[in-house]
Amino acid sequence: MSTILPEDPVVTDRESVILSNAERRNLRRKLKGSINVAQDVLNPRNQVRKLVALKKSQAKKAADGTIQVVKRKAPLIGILGAATLLVAARRPISRWISRLRKSKTNTPVGD
Repeated sequence: MSTILPEDPVVTDRESVILSNAERRNLRRKLKGSINVAQDVLNPRNQVRKLVALKKSQAKKAADGTIQVVKRKAPLIGILGAATLLVAARRPISRWISRLRKSKTNTPVGD
């Protein structure tokens, strides 16, 4: 009867079992490590932390970009702000001017 193993094996059955047990323990340790990593990644608390960090960095980039645009266009923004203020305050300003005109016309002329 012929076997795959050579007649005079270099590794005995006992050593083969010991090596396979060691390999199995090593693979089990790697699997447990992979499971721990997967559990850590899939933990909802960690996912929320990662999402918050991502959104925070995106918001910071957007804010930095906005600041640069505002710095470049500051005069235009100032003019628009002043124009908006004048449009919003046009009625009180026109009332004030009307009162000034009326007060000048109602003052009696001396003598």
